[in-house]
Formats: sequence, C-alpha cells, structure tokens
Amino acid sequence: MNTKCLFLIITIISFFSGCHHEYSSDKNTKILAIDSLPSLPTHHSILEKEINYIAPQSGSVYLVWNIENLPLDELVALNDNTKLNKGKLYTPMSAIRDTFKIKLNVPQNYTFNYSFWITKNRQGHYIDYWDSKSHGRMQVSDDDPIIKKANYSKVETKTESKLLSKGWLALIFFTGVFSLLYLIEKKWLIHIKAPSHFETIVFLGISLILLQALARSEIVGINPLSYTNNPKLIVKIIRASFSDFSFVASITIVFGLVGLWIKNVKIKNALNLLFILFAIFIIIVAFVNITTVILLGKPFTYQWLYYSDFLGSDEAKTALQENISLSIIVNLVAYCISLFLLAKILHGTYKLLTAKKNLKYITLSLLSLTMMVLLFFSFKTDVNWTKGKSENAITSFVNSMMKANSNSYFFDTEITADEETFDPAKSTPLKTPLIDSYHHQVKNVLFIVLESAGATYFDAYGGGFELSPNLNKYAKQTLIFDQMYTHTPSTNFSLVSILGSMYPIISFKSITQENPEIDHPTMSSVLKNNGYRTSFFTSADLRFQNCNNYLAHRGFDNVEDFSMIKCDNQFHLDHAKFTEGNGMDDLCLADRLSRWLDLNTDQNFFSMLWTVQGHYPYFFEEEEQDYGVSNLSFNRYLNCLKRNDELIGLVMQLLEERGLVSSTLLVVTGDHGEAFGQHSQYGHATGIYEENLKVPLYLINPILFNGERVKDIAGMKDLATTVLPIIGVDTPEIWQGRNLLSTTSNEAFYFAPWSDYLFGYRNDHMKYIFNETENTVKVYNLKNDPKELTNLYNNKMNVELINARHKVSAWVQFQDNYINQILKKEQ
Repeated sequence: MNTKCLFLIITIISFFSGCHHEYSSDKNTKILAIDSLPSLPTHHSILEKEINYIAPQSGSVYLVWNIENLPLDELVALNDNTKLNKGKLYTPMSAIRDTFKIKLNVPQNYTFNYSFWITKNRQGHYIDYWDSKSHGRMQVSDDDPIIKKANYSKVETKTESKLLSKGWLALIFFTGVFSLLYLIEKKWLIHIKAPSHFETIVFLGISLILLQALARSEIVGINPLSYTNNPKLIVKIIRASFSDFSFVASITIVFGLVGLWIKNVKIKNALNLLFILFAIFIIIVAFVNITTVILLGKPFTYQWLYYSDFLGSDEAKTALQENISLSIIVNLVAYCISLFLLAKILHGTYKLLTAKKNLKYITLSLLSLTMMVLLFFSFKTDVNWTKGKSENAITSFVNSMMKANSNSYFFDTEITADEETFDPAKSTPLKTPLIDSYHHQVKNVLFIVLESAGATYFDAYGGGFELSPNLNKYAKQTLIFDQMYTHTPSTNFSLVSILGSMYPIISFKSITQENPEIDHPTMSSVLKNNGYRTSFFTSADLRFQNCNNYLAHRGFDNVEDFSMIKCDNQFHLDHAKFTEGNGMDDLCLADRLSRWLDLNTDQNFFSMLWTVQGHYPYFFEEEEQDYGVSNLSFNRYLNCLKRNDELIGLVMQLLEERGLVSSTLLVVTGDHGEAFGQHSQYGHATGIYEENLKVPLYLINPILFNGERVKDIAGMKDLATTVLPIIGVDTPEIWQGRNLLSTTSNEAFYFAPWSDYLFGYRNDHMKYIFNETENTVKVYNLKNDPKELTNLYNNKMNVELINARHKVSAWVQFQDNYINQILKKEQ
C-alpha cells in the first residue's frame, strides 16, 4: 500500500541502533573423526577452524565458502545451518558486539576459499553487500583462527544522494577557509567587528542561497567541481536555484527590515534567533529534498502527506527509517555548521574588501553588476530539467497545501449539450462471447490480488525473469488479458474499484479514509446476500488508510490481516525500533484459506487474498535469487513476485486436493504497478505511465478457458461485472463496469493526484497524459512505443488534444457527480 517512496523527505528523526545476537563458544579446537567425511582420503583430518569478522556497521553476515576439489554436499552435512547454492556454501555467522564468528569443520591440507556477504546493516535494514576486499584463500594446515576486518566500500544506487553524505567534507573546507581568514586578520592586524543584527541576517541569507545552490546542483545533475572548467554551469545553477533565491531573499528582506525598524535589543535578539532557527530548517530541507526529488521527481507535497496517513502508516515510517541514519544526521549537522561558517567567511571577506570607503563602493558596484549579468544570462539559458527539479521544497509544500482542495480545469470546463453523455460502461458487444454458455458448475470465486505487481515483469507479459512457473503451468486453462489497468496507482483506491465496480473518487483523498461506511454494493455484499460464504485475508496491515473499517462494511464474514493470521514468518513495526512495515510471509495466506475452506465444504464461497511482499520495502528474508539487475531493491522485488507465484501454486494445489478446481474461478491480478527508475521514478503513485498502471490479469478455470488471450483494454471496475455473470448472479445497476467476456472497449481513464495532478486518457493505441500542475501534455503511441519513451506532443495536435480533454472532462465531472450522489444518500 504505498509509499519506496515516498516519504524520505521529513527532517530529522531519532536514530536507532541495531540489535546483535550474543555469541558464546568453546575456545578449544577439535580434531573430528575422518569417518564423518567418507569421500575424503583417510590420511586427512577434520579441523575446527574459527573465522572472526570484525564488522561494526553490519547486522547480519554470511560466510560464503568452499573447499577446492571436494564434494560440497559432504561439507554441508558436517556444518550446521550451512546451505549449498550454485557451487558455494553459505553459513550464517553469529555476532558478539562488533565481531561476527563461526566455527567450521574443514579438512586439513585442502584449499579453503571464503568471502563475506553482508545482508543487513547495523540498523537492521536489508542490504546486499559483498566484501570483496576481505576475502581469502588459504591452505588449511592448522586450527589457528582467521581474523578479518570488514572493508566497507560505498555502494551507491540511483536512489542515493551523493551530497547528503558529504557534509563532513563541506565542514572541513569551510573550517579551513575560516581559519585562513582568521590568520589574515591577525597578520594584517585588522580588527573585524562582530556583525550587527542586520548584517547577521543578510550574510546568513546569502549563505543559505549558496548552500541551497549546492544542493540544487545535484538535483539538476550539475557537478559542483565542474564550475572551474566550465563557468557557464554557474549560469545554469543560478537558473535552477531561482526559486530558492526568491524564497530566501524574501524572508531575508522581511527579517532584515523588521530588525531595522525594531529598536528594542531583546526583541532584535529574539528575531535573530528565530531567523537562525529558520535558516537551519531551510538548509536541512534543502539537502533532504535531494533524495525526495530522486524518488518522487519533485518535492514532497501535502497530498503525499495525506497518502502516508500523515506519516502514520507503516510504509512511511519504514521509508524514513530506511533513509535516515546516524551518518546522514551527522552530515546534516555538518551542513548546518557550515552555514554559519560560510556566513562568517562572507562577512569577514566583505569587511576586508570594504575597509576603505572608495574600495567599498567599487566592491559593491562590481558585485551588483556581476549579479545582474549572471541573472540576465541565466534566463537566456536552455534547461533540460523538469519544473519539479527546480522548485523550492518549502514553497512547493505550502503551495500544495493551499491548493489541496481546489479542482483542476477538468472539473469546471463546460460540457456542451451536443457532446456525448459519458457512459462508464461504454463498450461494443462481441459477436461471439468468450464463454459459449453460462450453464456450468463454476460457482465459487477466489481472488488473489498481488501487491505492486507490474505486468511488465511477468512471464506472460514478456518479463524475461522466469518469475511465473506456476502461472505458466496452468496456462492452458487460463484467459489472459494483455491490457489490464488500474485507474489510480494506489492500493486502497484499487480495493474500492475491484469490490465496488466503480471508478475511484477523483481526489487525493480516499473513500476508505473519508467514507468507510459508504452505502454502495460490492462483490462481497452481493454474494453474501446470495448465500455465499465470504472472506478477505491479507498479509498486509489493514490499518493503512482505514481499510479495515471500510472492509468491515462490505459483507465479509471474515476480515483478517497479518495481525490476526497465524504465521511463523511475520515482520513487525514498533515505536522504538522499526526496520520493516507490518506484514507476514504471503505464503501463509494459503494456509489460512485452507483452514477457512475446511470449516464449511457445502456452501459456495467468495474469498479474496491480498499479498504484501511486493510492496516496498520488499520483505524477503530467505536467500535471494540473483536476477542480474543493477538495483538491489529491484532484485528483492522480483524475488517477492516469484514468492507470489509460489502462493498461486499452493492455492491451486489446495483447490485440487479438495476437488474445487473445476467449480472455482480463480482471478489473479495486481492492484497497481511498480517503477524502478523508468521515467525517473520509483514506487508507484508518482505517475500514470505503463509501469505505474498496467497489471496482469489471469482468469483460471479448466472448464471455462483454454489458453486464450484478450487484447482490448480492461480496468479494475470491470472485474466484478465480469465475475458475477459467470456464476449466475445479477449485477447491481449502479455498478460502472462492463463484462469483459461479452464486450470490447478501446478507452481507459486514469489519474494520480499525489505528486502532480495527473489525468490520463487512452484511446486505442494513443495515450494522453495531462499534467494540470505544470500545465504540460505528453502523448504516446503505445503500439509503436510501449515503454513511452517518445513524447509525440506538438502544436499541430490541437483538435486531437481538445477531443481528449473533453473526454477527460466528461469523465471527471460524471464521476464527481456519481460519488456525490452516493454520499448524499447517506446524509
């Protein structure tokens, strides 16, 4: 239920330290009997070899090793907790304080190769780091212990800020410059007076502008070290920092003028203190904003704050903890100190240059002229960054909060009388329905909704990662939809669309949070009224966006999340220390379903399983398969999708064991996609590209389907209106979906309101994305450009774009009225 991403942008929170397991061992080494290794020559003994690995920044370490020219499976039997994988042995090491230890039983006089694999850092966060510089190769001749010290080489990913870890370097630099200035003062016997209240504010403001420009340089991709080689970059960074300059200049002028006007010294001091605190806050936000923009594409907004349950959701806390460490806090403190040192340096330099009156006027004139020239040329410079990369983080957040409840153009534009009335179920009947007859024995319905499951990663959709052996196994009894989309890339929005056959509310606010008791029929309530047993089981935490309360009013007999389902592999989040979001192993859902089915074998059933492991932080505790992708989170995510396929296999197995396969329609889909760098985004809620919206859809039943594929466009709202007719249950007239088995459609509508106010319209192969926040348009031909790499927008598309805008306006206004009418009934 979202948010890799999303919430890494809050200022400083308390750091925590990881827990270590205590370790105790017998210091005496042993010679083991050679009979325990029958494959070894009898003249060799087995030594107990101790390996010590000093790794103070690590929380979990594996020794990865082998013995040359020996069968490794024999060594597995000799060493507890050791696993064999791809020609290497993996043994977990135990920790006592900063040292990880293990005792291995290894044959004497054989060559021993070893290395260290760090899987968690000291805070308990998952990492994937191979300490290649601490590996070793040796002849085992004695039982002397091996002692190695960890070599931590910085592993950078696309989601990390380089500058955020370089605060110490800035502090050293400014300390050196300040010391040099101090020595010059002493040598020339110049006495520089302490700055006045006004000077303190002015020079602190200038320092703020300069350090914000430094932070902005990384956001727009300019290396600060390149300024000397290419002075033109200075003009570019001034252009990129104009929003920061305007914001800081404004507050500096206000504070400065108020300070000049006030005569009371105590009030002046209080004013200066307030400005200093504000400056510290601004500089922290400026550097934290680097990571925010890397992940979200723009600064944090009020809409993101709402989406994260005002940072109360487990995902928000996890994201914060994943990205706030002692190192980052120390570097932020270093930048704050650098801010004051720079202000001192600028003030001292100014006083030195203006010690004489005539020099003072020359200096001021040159500075003013230089600034005007730079500003002039900065606005003549072409830029290649988006608006989000140059927005000031604070003003952007305030602006998003002020406009939170304002509507876009699409809500207000006039729909003319001659325009076609919007029909949410608009479609064309198929000449030949995909099911010949509805007279069959299929009466049960089972949904498996895969969290953050982007279609592009699945085998049937050209993924290439071989994640779906179980889905592939049942391909001959499956109907696959090639173009299945969520309407909004958010879990709780998709939940409402799937159950209630409706487009979501067009707002950053959600039905589950604001109106959980909404009077609207759902699949579960309709089937409950038709005598079905109903259940909803999820491995996630249903407290997110009040989903538990919403589901409590949907006619389910059982609604259970991770906190209620028995599972040995749960991951928890508590207030004192949190490393993962709340949840459990998705495979435990199969066991819970099995027990629920066995309680009543006579009654028809409807059940929905909703996974969690595909959501950030992609919890996966077992040994990961390497899929050859550069991003560690992406690799873990792919392992989670493979785990979801295992769940599908277990569910099919339990249905087969109970003789329920033929009588049960299994629906497998995703709630939304997940991005890993495509279009410079991570996670799912920041955009409405294919990686955000497109999900798999499999309908599985051996009686109904024979491996067919459907190419027309389907949406979440269409699932309920497709499923109920299959089992002979009438659908409520208020529902908005169409029957995917008897109709066809070439239109789709999307929106996402959290980063920018985004609206999308799909007509056949053409897709239009309207960014109402930035007033931009993107147009893609998905047939020729399925990855949306080439924006076809041009000024000659006026007629085409007007038509697309009218379509979106008609949809938005219809849906807004539709939701309002439902809510009015409750009042």
